[in-house]
Amino acid sequence: MAPPASHIVASAVARDRRRQSLLAWALVGPAALYLVIAFLLPICSILFTAVGNGGVAHLMPQMSAAIGAWGNAEPPSDEVANALIGDLRAVDRGEVAAVSRDLNTQKAGFRSLLIKTRDAVGNDQTIAGVAGLTAIDPRWADKSYWITLQRASARFTSYFILSALDLRKDASGSLAVAEPQRRVYLQFLWRTFGICAAVTAICALLAYPTAYFISHAGPRLQKLLLFALLIPFWTSVLVRTAAWVIVLQREGLLNEALMGTGLISDPLTMIYNRFGVFVAMSHVLLPFMVLPIYSVMKGINPHYVRAALSLGANPIAAFIQVYLPLSLPGLSAGSVMVFMLGLGYYVTPALVGGATDQMESGLIANFALGEANWQMAAAVSLVLLFVTLVIFLVLRKLLRVSNLSIG
Repeated sequence: MAPPASHIVASAVARDRRRQSLLAWALVGPAALYLVIAFLLPICSILFTAVGNGGVAHLMPQMSAAIGAWGNAEPPSDEVANALIGDLRAVDRGEVAAVSRDLNTQKAGFRSLLIKTRDAVGNDQTIAGVAGLTAIDPRWADKSYWITLQRASARFTSYFILSALDLRKDASGSLAVAEPQRRVYLQFLWRTFGICAAVTAICALLAYPTAYFISHAGPRLQKLLLFALLIPFWTSVLVRTAAWVIVLQREGLLNEALMGTGLISDPLTMIYNRFGVFVAMSHVLLPFMVLPIYSVMKGINPHYVRAALSLGANPIAAFIQVYLPLSLPGLSAGSVMVFMLGLGYYVTPALVGGATDQMESGLIANFALGEANWQMAAAVSLVLLFVTLVIFLVLRKLLRVSNLSIG
């Protein structure tokens, strides 16, 4: 007996849906795989690096196992001290130096202490117990060094994330604000957002009238202006920043021009300070503000403003009440784009800014490339990413409430 026609139709529809689903996955799969490899995996790697703490546990397994049960209430036992001595005797000096560099970031003086102790116990096989270590260096009587070792022996740690927030854990394990000389990371963070906000405002003030002029220019002039606007995209950021060094320096073109016209008698300091950073970053990021505003302005029907004028509104009122609200989506999109791009700038502040003008990206580069402190580099990156994400979500919510959209 043949199956009913309805079953045949349902089976054919199901097969067609499966075929369409497989085709959709085949089309989306490469893009999804690219996002996982290029976006999710690096973020997971940064997160793991920021909280990972495997160096001490790998190099000193006996000490890590023994000190894990120490309660911090009293000085460690001889068993913990002997485990440390045994581990130090089993490794070479170079490995101890590599691990002690990370410990030194958590407790000043730990690098010299650990290397000194390793050399001493390697040359004298009779050294044992806490008393033996204290005889090598009195700092072993300080419980804070043992607490640092215990925290560094754990598989995961919150030390680097807390340090990136200018926080630390005291001897009792409670959160506390870092010492004044160590409170530098939040300064870098707020400075980064402050510079990016100022550059975004400068770009908005310059880009809005520029985009308005381009959108209302004739077809031939409009093409020429757009071509001129796109030229900077063909030039390296490094080259454009270096050009500003030549223009803004004390013997540069701008100072020479101002002095030649008699406007100033002495050269102005326009580089290696915040002014130079604002000028160079605004120049580099300005096209990213102009293009979104221009694209929105091109879609605004000019009859709207003409209708407002015909109904008795003056040109200023017609612009503020009609044209400006219609162009705000482009302004909001450009502002978000410029702000987000500015957060990652490193070359421009490094070349034209001073010591107090360096941004979070420069701090990350110094940790990663200068000090080879990958944990702190990852922690600072993670804090910057998280704060940026929060700001983006807040801005997106506010713009949606205002009937504007940034994606």
